[in-house]
Amino acid sequence: MHKNIVLLIIFTVALSSCSLFDGRRGDERVARVNNKYLYRSDIADLMAPGANPADSAIIVKRYIDNWIRQQIYLQEAESNMRRELFNFDRKIEDYRRSLVIFTYENELIAQKLDTVITEETMLEYYENHQDEFRLRDNIVKLNFVKLPVDAPDINLVRRLIRSEDPEDLEQLEEYCLNHAAGYFLDQESWFIFTDILREVPLNPTNHEAFLRNNTFVERNDQYYRYFLYLRDYKLEGSPSPLTFQAENIKAIILNHRKQELVNEFRQRIYLDAVKNDAFEIY
Repeated sequence: MHKNIVLLIIFTVALSSCSLFDGRRGDERVARVNNKYLYRSDIADLMAPGANPADSAIIVKRYIDNWIRQQIYLQEAESNMRRELFNFDRKIEDYRRSLVIFTYENELIAQKLDTVITEETMLEYYENHQDEFRLRDNIVKLNFVKLPVDAPDINLVRRLIRSEDPEDLEQLEEYCLNHAAGYFLDQESWFIFTDILREVPLNPTNHEAFLRNNTFVERNDQYYRYFLYLRDYKLEGSPSPLTFQAENIKAIILNHRKQELVNEFRQRIYLDAVKNDAFEIY
């Protein structure tokens, strides 16, 4: 604490007493790297009125250290880089133009883009591009329940988990709310099969054969019982279900709309310029 205050006092004295100037008269030097100087005005904003002196000292010291290091690296690069590589003006102007256009078009997209994507639109896109949606993994629909080994009414769980009756599934969900360590009973969602295997003490050597030959699976370890009812599956390489690709399709449609909106806008602006004789080619 005392050391930091002393450092701040030293910085303050240096700032107020230094009388050397380098083209910035009245602005005291704080640090130097060869012929480059850091001035008091450069760090004035770092020392806010009323700030803790110890904290200010740390901030000022860190800034000066970083400035010195940056100048050392910059001067090393400048002294060793080929002269023809120093032509940054055109690159900077190109970047500025691109940044202005990019920012303006993003504002246009935020104001004009239609982000509503109906189920019919998604289905139409999916049907027209099915070859683009091939599964990279085996996926499954399932009912899953994880119970402590001492949970009651295990036979009830064995019966309900394999039922297609909505009332049975409601009863099973009520049971799970009271007794399960984990469960999933969604009838529509697809899951990657290898993700499911991470939750269950199960390690089939041939995933395809396992899926073809098993519907109900029960396993247990020292602490839990695991119940899986595999309601449906699709194998790697087969067409991916629409519901499994819904978010991807939404993103693709939105990207297409963005590009169409930008292209239409650019074309309209260009045609207006042609109409108004806004440019000439000499």
